[in-house]
Amino acid sequence: MSRRAIEGCYARLKGLQSSIFPLLDYAIDESYHHDYNSLLSELRSCVDDKFVGLDLPSNAIENLRSEHYRGIREPLKSKVNQLINYMEAVHQASNRIVEIGSVYNLIKDEELKSRCADLLSARDHFDRVINQATQVLEERIRAKVPRFASEVGTSLINKAIKSDLQSTPLKFSENPSEQEGYAAILRGLVGAFRNPSHHRFLTEVSREQALQICAFIDNMLSALEKAEVIDQS
Repeated sequence: MSRRAIEGCYARLKGLQSSIFPLLDYAIDESYHHDYNSLLSELRSCVDDKFVGLDLPSNAIENLRSEHYRGIREPLKSKVNQLINYMEAVHQASNRIVEIGSVYNLIKDEELKSRCADLLSARDHFDRVINQATQVLEERIRAKVPRFASEVGTSLINKAIKSDLQSTPLKFSENPSEQEGYAAILRGLVGAFRNPSHHRFLTEVSREQALQICAFIDNMLSALEKAEVIDQS
């Protein structure tokens, strides 16, 4: 399933809905029907779902062209409402999901996005996002300093990222205060989020909270990519 397709088509459907509903019957033209058909076709090509029963009646546009036909927008209104409700119920689309998706698309790290995308679009159990995001962070640290390949959690952070610029294997800044800040932040991330999510279910984590943590880890991954590896061997 393409999460971006769901978000984009849902947002455009809401726009179509808000455009056609204030119109009088005679104000509707064929472009609204074509827009709906185009959205439905796009969804079918991008999402693993046939969207059965959501096509416009075959005579909808013919009726639209008849000056004697009244209520010509009703079939379109009905199908737009049905498709919106279907997407909300089956594919968890909503205005809130679209907003979350907009923030999610700002995340730059592709591995982080690919590991968290499906989990963020789920109905619940968002502690799994934190679990995966912190694992990506740990894997990236081990990739920078392979001699710590067997270390995990707080032990990994304490050995790989130290406050002391003279002894740290990974240097984030020449400024001692900034280096100390990165070390403290990463220890905090692991202690407050990684460790709990690896040892128990965190049922109180919301989608919004998981996304916030994911976005923050994205910032840390960007900083980690720029960090200098100091040869301590």
